[in-house]
Amino acid sequence: MGICLGMQLMCKSSEEGVAQGLNWISASVQRFNFEAQHLRLKVPHMGWNAVDVVKDDPVFDDRSILRRFYFVHSYYVSCHDRDDVLLECNYGQKFVAGFRSKNIWGFQFHPEKSHKFGMEIFKRFLEV
Repeated sequence: MGICLGMQLMCKSSEEGVAQGLNWISASVQRFNFEAQHLRLKVPHMGWNAVDVVKDDPVFDDRSILRRFYFVHSYYVSCHDRDDVLLECNYGQKFVAGFRSKNIWGFQFHPEKSHKFGMEIFKRFLEV
């Protein structure tokens, strides 16, 4: 399980630098930029946000009502394979809030700062 930067490190590349990522998942990391949309959103994206479930998963399924998590990030993951997308969030645009590929999970939010919502993620991850 990768959390925030840990999720981003699992990807192929990042706009944050020139070094390649671990390439464990087919995805790239991009910086939030709202100039083209003329949005006055702050970067980093920081605070509580709801996530939308894209597909069921043992760690995070659609039946869960626990969907509010704490985010703090300036970069977001863009999955090249839509089948890897587990969760999405909206902050000026939709972005991947969680992915899964085989035995690799990544979450852009911070479960450890998300109180009971995050603890449920850790509990389910350990059960899997």
